[in-house]
Amino acid sequence: MPRRLDISHYMPEDHGSHADFIAPWAKAVEGASAGALALTVHSGPSRLGKLENQYAQVASGAVDIAHSPGGLPEGRFPLTTLMNLPFMAGSSAQGTQLLNALLEPHLAPEYDGLKVLALHADSGGVLHTRDALVTRLEQLRGLRLRCPAGPMEAALRLLGAEPVPLTPPNIRAAAEEGRIDGAVMAWDVLAYTGTDAIFRHHTDTKLYVSPLYFVMNGASWGGLGPQEQDALERCSGPALASQFPLWWRDWEAPGRALGLAEGQVMGTLAPAELERWRQTAAPAVEAHVDALVAAGHAGARTTYEAALALRARHPDQQET
Repeated sequence: MPRRLDISHYMPEDHGSHADFIAPWAKAVEGASAGALALTVHSGPSRLGKLENQYAQVASGAVDIAHSPGGLPEGRFPLTTLMNLPFMAGSSAQGTQLLNALLEPHLAPEYDGLKVLALHADSGGVLHTRDALVTRLEQLRGLRLRCPAGPMEAALRLLGAEPVPLTPPNIRAAAEEGRIDGAVMAWDVLAYTGTDAIFRHHTDTKLYVSPLYFVMNGASWGGLGPQEQDALERCSGPALASQFPLWWRDWEAPGRALGLAEGQVMGTLAPAELERWRQTAAPAVEAHVDALVAAGHAGARTTYEAALALRARHPDQQET
């Protein structure tokens, strides 16, 4: 009788992270194990699909494997979420490359008790606004902008905006009620929140990328036999991570198509303007790293500097 493994994630089944990644991955593992493993996927609409519960479920063993943004639970993965710093990476490809290069030398201790199957970065947040296309720093002044909590919040404040931290499920209501003037979010979030009718102006320059983790409960991993572990290993790690930039390009395509539709306006930041934004936000980045060190995360500065060195060898590649 096959060993059953439960996988949970937070996206609906029509999102590519389920249809292209997790559901086919589960089938691939079953095949690689020659029937020794049977994987059941619990998606966003299920009782195990709540975004904020993914880490707790896999850490406790309520599920064996989970996929979650690296920022949840807040503060649990402080070194991993350095990849979420403003302007750290300009694409899923670059962010994913940096995360996996940093994993063994710097990030692995954060995953004690877990088996890392893959780390990756999403396609990145761009600026979507209600009233006008933003192409200059001065236009941000006073705009109430949704953002993820953390360093992007502080960066937007330095850039002159009024940050409003919101998780994706809360963006649409805030937009409809007029509590925000725009949102910094990925193209796929524009699509699944249905806010393209509200935010019709799109500054298509990546301001940040968000890290995500795909992990297995350590006890569940340890309870598998060599054949079963080998099946999981062959379907995970660098080979799996390398697929995410291609997937994210596809997953953001429906949102990007909405931004190109009639009645929508799209533009980008000129390179010199992007550098203005980067330099203006730099104190928020440094303050975040300093705060991590002060909070006892001694490796934060070393990890940050290692990420910068890696980034210098692999320059930004804005995905379009």
